Amino acid sequence: MKQLKWFLIFLFTVFIVAVLLDIYYSNQLKKIALFSGEVQEWNQIKEGKTKTDLAIFGSSRAFIQINPEILEKELNVNSYNFGLNGSKFKMQFYRFNLYLKHNPKPKMVVWNLDTFSFSHIDEVFQPNQYVPFMLWNRDLYTSLKEYKDTNSWDFILPLYRYRYQDYWQDQIARAKKEEVHKDGLFRDEGFKSYDRKWNVNWSKLEKKKSNFDFNVYPLLEELIKRCEKENIKLVFTIAPEYIKGQDYMLNRKEVISRYQQTLDKNNLPLLDYSHDSISCQQKYFYNTTHMNFKGADAFTKQLSQDLKKYIE
Repeated sequence: MKQLKWFLIFLFTVFIVAVLLDIYYSNQLKKIALFSGEVQEWNQIKEGKTKTDLAIFGSSRAFIQINPEILEKELNVNSYNFGLNGSKFKMQFYRFNLYLKHNPKPKMVVWNLDTFSFSHIDEVFQPNQYVPFMLWNRDLYTSLKEYKDTNSWDFILPLYRYRYQDYWQDQIARAKKEEVHKDGLFRDEGFKSYDRKWNVNWSKLEKKKSNFDFNVYPLLEELIKRCEKENIKLVFTIAPEYIKGQDYMLNRKEVISRYQQTLDKNNLPLLDYSHDSISCQQKYFYNTTHMNFKGADAFTKQLSQDLKKYIE
């Protein structure tokens, strides 16, 4: 009986040490510019450091194309970009809810929709960006559990998700080579533009359809209801896409039409820049769906003018 007692004390001690090491290691990772700064951005949100009046959400087509600095200058309103790289709507919505949980609500949300926002996926982009936040995080597990390679033990056992240390040491080494600001952050108010050259081989670009996920689409209505409940003004956009590349998404018009019907039903605006003059100028893009820093600035200036009538 005495031996059992000491064995249990030993296990409990090991468990406590593992928890403390897990917390320390995770906190160290949150300071590093891992995965294009996504880990830092999740941490900023969770620590309540992203208070803003105008919040921008969407995929990479938000985070590298909508410049909060320009919005602040043109609209005289505090702005922050919460665009989530490579993401679909479900994880964008998780980020939105996490923001409201830990930060004061914004007055306005600008949400950029893409033709692939509701495409079905089997795995989230860069899934390891969520690892430092997993321990005993039920909400995060609920959002990720349907995707392949999501392991429930990663959310339960301290340190277990860091078992592949060669991988993590490699990611840390890469992240430390990234150019960061004086505050140690990779992004500026959540925004990061890129000076990239046009890099599209039209002969290798294949036409495809967006595999629309009707099971996830009701989350758009949930977002609308949440903003209505919180008295948050909601404006949707579709950022410019290079005009020649738009035909390579075969059901693009059908997807945008579905968005429009939903938003019309709820009396919400959709600012669609698909046929704006910016979309016709290749010099603003580095591929068919992403703009370089010149395009981002030009688009944000146009967007700020169009948002003026929605700013109280």
